Amino acid sequence: MNDRLHNTTGTGLDLVGCPACAAPAEVVERYVLDSTDGPIEHATVLCSERHRFTVLVERLVTPRTEDRKAGRWAPR
Repeated sequence: MNDRLHNTTGTGLDLVGCPACAAPAEVVERYVLDSTDGPIEHATVLCSERHRFTVLVERLVTPRTEDRKAGRWAPR
């Protein structure tokens, strides 16, 4: 199951936890970079506290499904 929060209004909002402060952050760009081990997916993340990072997609922290349903933000 994909744990990312997707906005059903068609805006495609993709929320994760900020790597620095765990505040809600939006993935503003996704792209693939080549490496000696093959292509690796990266993302640019911008948080509500204005931190901006480029991170490996596999390291993104997503909200828990049960916390989303309850209306709480709780990064893993």
